[in-house]
Parts: sequence; structure tokens; C-alpha cells
Amino acid sequence: MGAASAIAADIAFLIAAAIAAYIALLIGMLVIGAPAQQAGIVGGLWITEALAISLPAVCVLVIVRVRFGPWLGLHRITWKHALVAIGAAAANQPVVSFLTWVMHTALPSSVVAEFDAKQRMLDAVFGAHAVPMVITVTIAAPLGEELFFRGFAFPALSRSWGLVAGVLVSGALFSFLHMDPVGFVGLMEIGILLAALRHWSGSLWAAVLGHAVNNGIAGGAFLMGYEDPDLPPPVWVLAVGGVLFAIGVWLLVRVLRKPSPAPAVAQPRERSFAAAGVLGAVWLLAVFWGAWTLTSPRG
Repeated sequence: MGAASAIAADIAFLIAAAIAAYIALLIGMLVIGAPAQQAGIVGGLWITEALAISLPAVCVLVIVRVRFGPWLGLHRITWKHALVAIGAAAANQPVVSFLTWVMHTALPSSVVAEFDAKQRMLDAVFGAHAVPMVITVTIAAPLGEELFFRGFAFPALSRSWGLVAGVLVSGALFSFLHMDPVGFVGLMEIGILLAALRHWSGSLWAAVLGHAVNNGIAGGAFLMGYEDPDLPPPVWVLAVGGVLFAIGVWLLVRVLRKPSPAPAVAQPRERSFAAAGVLGAVWLLAVFWGAWTLTSPRG
């Protein structure tokens, strides 16, 4: 089999592997992330991003015949792309507030009560660990989650199902990761924005930067008390969010009609089953540790 045929076979395999990696991610979130965060929220979040979220994607990429850099989009970002990513993520905050408010109003009170309790818990966590939490959500989360969703999954889904499906499905999978019914639409919209930034710029770093800005603003809002569920968003914020949402849909259509300046490239390289075995063993050990921690009696 020639190199081109081998790569084509690996691309076809990649979508199935991406689904398997996402299942492994969800397992890791529950079995690795949950006990790690119970032991210490800040350190647990770093472990979650590294072992539960990033590691499954890295394992798959080690097995298939694609080079990490071209596939993940690890191209140098331009100043134009960086500034647009920062501006888009900042301007997107009223949109997220608007979409979350719509869901907060529409969903059953029991679901809303769980969301409000989670918001109060996060408010307490940011209050107790202000600087470490802001550093964590602006560095660990963007790097780990963007590597999986916009670096690994988005190109695989786009190659198999088309660009529009790749953007929408990767956004939905990103949102589902957070297990938040009230925030689902808003989080999916953030994922779609980040995928659009990756496609438009050709660089994963635009998505990482946008994600960091989004999380930094959200973290600052918790620190300043703006995420209190007992305080609804101002009417002007919701109005601006609704207008920006409509503008964003129009811009998204325009962006997706144009080819990426640096699309994910499946350049051939040698498989490394030994490295994949080592990484898989690390993941399994972390799962066994998490399962043991969760099932051990607490004194």
C-alpha cells in the first residue's frame, strides 16, 4: 500500500478513533477528573486537562500516520489573527449571557436550581483560590481542551462529515463535556466560535487564545460577583447579546464559505505503537487510581 493510500485509510479510521477517544475522555472526566478535583481543585483541574482530556487525543495521533503539527494546526499565529481572536472572544460574552439566560428561563426549575448551585460553588472556589484558578482556567483549560476539540476532533469530523458538521458537532461535543443543560447552548456557541477561529486563521493558537480570553473574562466575572445567579443580566447586556448573536451567525456563514489558509494536512509519518502503548498505560493507571479512590471508604 502506498503512502497516500495508507493516509486515506488512516483518515477513515480517524473518525472512529475520534469517537472512541471522546468516550475515553468522558470516562476520564468521571473516573480521573472527579477524584483528582476532590483531592484539590486547582491541581485536579490540571490533571483533568492533561490525563482525561488531552491524553486520548494524543494516543490516537501517535497511532495514525499524521504529523502532529500540520494536523493540530500548530502554525505560528499572525498579529491580525491574534487580535481578532481576542476581540471576538471578548465581544462574545454578551452572546453567551443572552443564550444562557434564554435557557435559564426556558428549562424546568429543578434543572435551573442545579445550575444556580453550581454557579454558587464556582463563585466560592474562585473566591478561595483566586489567582491559581484564574491561571488554571486561562492556561490549562485552553491548552487541554483546544488540543482535543479544535486540534484533534474538528479536523477529523470535518474530513469525514464536512466543514459545517465538523464545526457544529465539535461544538456540541465540547459543550456536552461540561455536563451543564442550562449552559449547553452558550457553551456550544463558544465551541463553534473557536472552531471558526481555527478554520479562519488556519492556526490552533487562535482558538487557544480565544478560549483563554473567554475563560479569563468569566473568571474575572466570578471574582467580581457578576456570576451571582440571584442577579439576572442587565437588559442592555441581553439586547446587545441578541444583536451580536445574529451578526455572529452571518459572519460564521461567510467564514465557512472560504477555505482555511492552512487546513489540517495528513502528512505521513511512522506509527509508534510502543509510544501509544505507554500513553495508554498511563491513562489506564490513572483510571484505576480514580476508580480505587471513588470506591474506597472515606473515614
